[in-house]
Amino acid sequence: MLLIKPRSNKLIKNSALIFLSIFLLCFQSACTEPELLPSPNLKYSNILYGQVFNLSHPGPIPIGWKPPPYEVVSIIIVQDINQKILIEAVTDNKGKFRVAVPDGSYYLHLKDSIFSDATGPFKVQNGDILEVIAYFDNGMR
Repeated sequence: MLLIKPRSNKLIKNSALIFLSIFLLCFQSACTEPELLPSPNLKYSNILYGQVFNLSHPGPIPIGWKPPPYEVVSIIIVQDINQKILIEAVTDNKGKFRVAVPDGSYYLHLKDSIFSDATGPFKVQNGDILEVIAYFDNGMR
């Protein structure tokens, strides 16, 4: 029969709570479903969500150099049909983004991309949820 002293019993309970808290925190940060991503403005029912990928494919690389990930952390610029900037949103660490917009047509730009080509236009209305894939181009070939 195993006897646990009251003091060590409290230590076991505290350790279990700490482990559970850390596990839940890690599990929650691993979830990157679009509905869990931050959005700068949720008063609109239309959602543009997606991911930014690196378009560049480097040539020969030095030994020991690790190429950047294909997902790119970037700033998404949402513009209306008249090219007026409405929203700037930062992607998460996997390049995923989510923005809420009113009914209308929109273009997406990547703030740090060398080439300023827009992705779009994307038309949303009546609570549409639209997936958009954007490509970051730093000019490297």
